[in-house]
Amino acid sequence: MKITNKKDNKISFVAEIEESLANSIRRYTNQIPVMAIDEVEISLNDSPLYDETIAHRMALIPLKSEKKEGKKEPFKLKLNSKKEGIVYSGELIGPIKQVYDKIPITVLKKGQELEIVAFVKSGKGTEHSKFSPGLMFYRNIVDLKINKDCPKEVVEVCPQKILGLENGKIIVKDNYLCDICDSCVEECKKQGKEPIQIVPTKELMISIESFGQISVEDIFKKAINVLKKDLTEASKKIGK
Repeated sequence: MKITNKKDNKISFVAEIEESLANSIRRYTNQIPVMAIDEVEISLNDSPLYDETIAHRMALIPLKSEKKEGKKEPFKLKLNSKKEGIVYSGELIGPIKQVYDKIPITVLKKGQELEIVAFVKSGKGTEHSKFSPGLMFYRNIVDLKINKDCPKEVVEVCPQKILGLENGKIIVKDNYLCDICDSCVEECKKQGKEPIQIVPTKELMISIESFGQISVEDIFKKAINVLKKDLTEASKKIGK
């Protein structure tokens, strides 16, 4: 495995892995328990947004979930705002903290109020997208085989700029960036030359992006652990 890009909420790496297994891990990211606002009681809403719109926005606010998923009773968050201007997610008060405190919920004018009690519970992305911890996606890694009579114009048409010129020859600077757009192939055909060969490899470029509730590393590890658990249970039932 080789990490190609890493940020606070996103990681990309190359690994030799079957697509079926990668897809199973991707699907199981939505089996990871995550905290989210499930219900709200709006006792006062003078804002221009409907109660349903505010409830929808609040449900999608990422909440920090560490070591609190097992609690059966829902946590309570309260919001009571009378100030003029934008009401932000950071104004929610309670035992669960927000990942981002500057998510706009609604806006109030002078003299208007907003009073809400929100109930937080643990859930899975298979139940609702508000419980999803993030995204995982992947694509094939390919090798580009450049022919001797390949036209130099392919360097300019490549949107990812992975082709270059070195001593008058076309070279591949980074095949990991190739997203198989076929721009170079079409340019070769346009010039009446033999197309560049795009050869699939056994490697995949895997990217994981976190919404903030848990880290990208934990999303990958927990998805694998839940998948292993289900496979073990399935194996036991088949063996009976």
